[in-house]
Amino acid sequence: MVKTFCTFSRNAARNLSNVRTSIFVLVFLAGINTIFAANIILSPLNISTKVGKTFTVDVLVSGNKDPINAVSSLVSFPADVLSVSSISKAGSFINLWAEEPFFSNSNGTASFEGVTLNPGFSGATGKVVTITFKAKQAGNVNILVKSGSVLANDGNATNVLGTTAGAFVVIDEAVATPTPVVEAIVKPTNGSLPVITSSTHPDSTKWYSSRDISFEWAVPSNVSAVRTLYSSKETSIPSKVYDPPVTNRSFTTDEDGIMYMHVQFKNGSTWGDVAHYKFQIDTGAPESLSASFPDGVVTTNQTPSVLILAEDKLSGLSHIIMSIDSGEETKYQIEPSNIYHLPKQASGKHSVKISSVDMAGNISTVTLEYTIQAIAVPIITEYTKNVDFENQLKVSGTTYPQAVVEVLLIDRNGDSTSETVVSNETGVFRLTWSKKIDTGVYEIRARAIDAKGAVSDFTNSKIVVVDHVALVRLGIFVMNWLSVILILILVSITIVGTFWYSLVQFSRFRRKVRRTITEVESTLKTNVAALKRDTEEFHTLLVKAEKKRELTKEEQTILKKFKKRLEITEKEIDKKLDQIG
Repeated sequence: MVKTFCTFSRNAARNLSNVRTSIFVLVFLAGINTIFAANIILSPLNISTKVGKTFTVDVLVSGNKDPINAVSSLVSFPADVLSVSSISKAGSFINLWAEEPFFSNSNGTASFEGVTLNPGFSGATGKVVTITFKAKQAGNVNILVKSGSVLANDGNATNVLGTTAGAFVVIDEAVATPTPVVEAIVKPTNGSLPVITSSTHPDSTKWYSSRDISFEWAVPSNVSAVRTLYSSKETSIPSKVYDPPVTNRSFTTDEDGIMYMHVQFKNGSTWGDVAHYKFQIDTGAPESLSASFPDGVVTTNQTPSVLILAEDKLSGLSHIIMSIDSGEETKYQIEPSNIYHLPKQASGKHSVKISSVDMAGNISTVTLEYTIQAIAVPIITEYTKNVDFENQLKVSGTTYPQAVVEVLLIDRNGDSTSETVVSNETGVFRLTWSKKIDTGVYEIRARAIDAKGAVSDFTNSKIVVVDHVALVRLGIFVMNWLSVILILILVSITIVGTFWYSLVQFSRFRRKVRRTITEVESTLKTNVAALKRDTEEFHTLLVKAEKKRELTKEEQTILKKFKKRLEITEKEIDKKLDQIG
């Protein structure tokens, strides 16, 4: 754990000098922050560690006042005392690296060069990288920011770097773990080893926050006396004698720490083995707890980072608890980097309650306030006001480059559905709604979400009318035309049917007329033939009569006319019959 620079070590004079140095650096930075736009500093400024241990240092841009878009730096360290284990970009406000973070343990340097895209970084404090060091040998050393630059997002790449500040590291020798001293115990000739239990502190490996403690043990029938003691030494011999023997003891300890309960049985004139029960007590809250926002108390990041420095010297830290706006508590495991990320929150003012919990359950608490600032809302430049069977809902506008734009469609009942689109490199977005929209009047709103997860407010509502009645009109129009076409088809069928029927009936009529004419012709021919025969017979009679006697003049005239009329009639009948046929 990184300890604060005000922790006293065995070398008081050396630490006093460190404190003075730190105060001077802080005062110096406080003064220059009012002059320059941005500084490059290391955090924490003072570090205490031991040989073989690792610790982390954040490279921060501090005192920033105006948007910046590029940071570069060269960090140096004594390679014989320190080495770099890794460089992490987690939590950095840089989103494009012109030069990836690089370190050289042989040269004792670490460097990087990064860019944050338009509109740049506007936080008062922001993390660039986190460097993890390992202490190789004891000593007091400095980690320095040898050079660097901070470029303003003003279109001219103005270097607004104010100053740089390094970190002072105190490295002590590693403390060897002492080998427990085990007292030689003479095995008794008789007696037995007590079995100690505790109802108040039942687990010897855990820490407890109460000094009130009780112990119990069973006393065999052959035990004549009991001797007890509690102390901070594991191998102590109990001295308090109880005769007759007791089966329990309860008391309040005078102090915190790791202690032991010692119990010994006496059988006859011989004291048996000593039983030792370890118990651990820590009634004090963690000694130090401080928290701050590396990105500043005003940020657009919806999951801001919190730098938490906490220490508990006795039992050690167990975990961190945070609660936002008096809401549900969230438990965090101890992070070696001391950087924690808050859950996602909406824009606005918030408070976070931070508690450090030690192994005994003791708590220290601080409360911080911060503000999540919404990014600029997107601008809707065009949208489809009337949606029908010919037009889809289309929304276009401008926002940040490569930002996610969420478009919300809200009906009159307040129910909403949404679709998203990503803007291009110039910040232009175009969305064509893919889902089916029922007929009605809707509101559309849009908001932007940048690459860091910062969310804008929604735009003002735009009204969209979805009208599918035109489809009905089209259907009626089509049906009308289909009706006309159907009528025409029916009329055509009727005409064709009537014509066909007329042809059939006419054909039948012609056949009937032909049969009738044929019959008439046959009848006429038969009658004419009969008349002709009768006439010829009459003519024959006249001819015969003429042989016997001379015909009268009138008979001759009649005979001639009759012949002539018969020939004419026969010719006319044949002619008319030919015309009818």
